[in-house]
Formats: sequence, C-alpha cells, structure tokens
Amino acid sequence: MNEQNNEKWLDELISQTINTAKPEFDAEQWKQKYPEEFQLLKSRAEQKPSRTQPSLWITIMHSRVVKLAAAAVLIIAVGLLIFSQISHKQEPTQMAKKPKSPTEMLTAMSLTMAYRRGGIEAVDRQCQDAIKMLGPRPAQITIKQILTEFNGT
Repeated sequence: MNEQNNEKWLDELISQTINTAKPEFDAEQWKQKYPEEFQLLKSRAEQKPSRTQPSLWITIMHSRVVKLAAAAVLIIAVGLLIFSQISHKQEPTQMAKKPKSPTEMLTAMSLTMAYRRGGIEAVDRQCQDAIKMLGPRPAQITIKQILTEFNGT
C-alpha cells in the first residue's frame, strides 16, 4: 500500500464518522412542526411600529442640560473676546507708564514718541524728567563710571 491510499482510507473513515454535510433549513417543515411560533412571527411582521424612535439629534436639542451648556460656552466666548479687546487697548498705556532710565528717555526713538504724543511740550517734560532722575551733575566723571553706565551694572 502506498501512502496516498492510506490517506484516502483515513479521509473516508473520518467523513463517515463525522457528518460534514452542511445542514439545510426547510421552512415548510419548520412551519408544520412549530405552527404557533410561525403565527407569532407572522403577526409581528404585519404590525407597524407604533412609535418611531426619535433621532439622536432631536433628543440632544430638546435636552435642557445641552441648552444650558451651549449658553455657558457662548457666554464664555463673548467674555474672552471682550477681555482680549480690553487687554489689547491697555498694553500701550502700560508701556508708557513703565519707568525708564534717563539714558532710555533721551534716545531718538523715545523723544520721537514723546513728540508724537504731545508735541514739543512732551519732549521738554521728558527731558526734565530725565534730568530729575539723574540728580545733581558730578564735577567730574571717571571712565569706570562711564563704563558702568553703558553696561548697566
């Protein structure tokens, strides 16, 4: 006996032992065997649904909690918008109130900004403020003091 014949013999033995045929559903036989269940299924199929289920969107939109949450989000958004507008308007005034050193007050840019804000009177006030901050002028200044002034230490 060769190996192929042994396999066929084993396959035949297994297929006889185990029924490998696919089961087929016979509807007529089932109707006769279970008439009450068949009538129940038939009556359910003929009935129309009494109430359709509302869509999820409609349910959400009718919820009071969702409406309150949407109102809260809207109020917060408007508040943030107003707050950002107020903070943008206050930034330039805060920068103008920042104390400067006399050296920074007498730069060309600083004097130009003062002129644009208030004309020659504003430039004069800024120069006077810088002189007041400096205090009395020393009789002589050393190189070390000059370098310290330039380096800011």
